[in-house]
Amino acid sequence: MNRQRIKTAVMLLVAVLALIPFAWEPAQSMVYRPRVEEKLYSLVEVSGGRPVKLNVQGWTRVNRKFITLEELERLAEKAAIRLGESAPRMISEGDGDFRQVRIQSILEDGTVLSLAAQSLINYAQPESKGETYISVNIAQKIDTANSIFWSDTVRAALSFPFASSPQVLTTVIAARPGKMAREDQEKLISKMFSTAEAARIDGVNTEQLVSVTGFTPAIKDFLEIGDNEVNLNIAVRYHIDDGQTYIYIGSPLLAGEY
Repeated sequence: MNRQRIKTAVMLLVAVLALIPFAWEPAQSMVYRPRVEEKLYSLVEVSGGRPVKLNVQGWTRVNRKFITLEELERLAEKAAIRLGESAPRMISEGDGDFRQVRIQSILEDGTVLSLAAQSLINYAQPESKGETYISVNIAQKIDTANSIFWSDTVRAALSFPFASSPQVLTTVIAARPGKMAREDQEKLISKMFSTAEAARIDGVNTEQLVSVTGFTPAIKDFLEIGDNEVNLNIAVRYHIDDGQTYIYIGSPLLAGEY
């Protein structure tokens, strides 16, 4: 999947934000594959914070066709049912060269589900071929680590015959009371990377945010970004509105806003 194709797809998917061009490389192994949350939850303990939220965001290209609204509704319904919404309420819209079905609901366990199925004519493709995508966002409040797992469920919900491999971003958010000095934020991220046996690849360091990406062999899946393999992203930011410092721990990159 080339860079321009990824860029075009991301721009058209309203539910998939802030993604950059990359290639997905799923692990190829017959041995036990730990769920990504297991590693992220272990790093929450190292952070010294309390877990507060799990966010899982995923998307896939279902096919290279421009399909009817009825077909799009069936795809959206199937994915929603796989995610635990037995009777999804759909908002369908669009005509001409773009059609969309949206589902937003709260599941029985309090999980907030947002799903968008979109079919369009991609004029950037040769002969203006059609494309159909499904994107999912899962958000759930948590108060204990090692208890909530969604990444594999989202990946399974986005698996369709002949579809591209689902791309899934998983983030666990922890909170610590008070404001941490930037130096302490940097030390905390270094400690977490050391615990994960992760190599640093890139980062951002400002007065408002410290964020580092890297790679750890403890997590099997990764993204290829340029010449690098990336599967761990940790960021620390102080929120003045509630006086807490938030630690965002994501794989392969952070999902959602932070």
